[in-house]
Amino acid sequence: MRTVTRLALLSLLTVALAAFSALPALAAASGDDESTTTTEVVAFEYEPATIVESVPADPADQPWTTKFLVPTGIAIAAIAVFVTVVQYFVRVVRSRYKVVE
Repeated sequence: MRTVTRLALLSLLTVALAAFSALPALAAASGDDESTTTTEVVAFEYEPATIVESVPADPADQPWTTKFLVPTGIAIAAIAVFVTVVQYFVRVVRSRYKVVE
């Protein structure tokens, strides 16, 4: 019974969403063709007040933190995750099952 109720509610919500999304299109289509007006779109070409030339950036050396500290932190984090997974399987999973003799 629950499944039927959920399916009915889902289909009702889908139909309601489709109806509400179609309302603007239906409202635009129901207008009179004679009362519509056309508007002209005029394209403006904007010119900047001042022209700024782009200066090429000098290739700078990376600081030592980016070169060494960030990769070291990522390596330590990966090792910590690996050790945590191994310890979980060694301590928890191994003690979960015992051999009965």
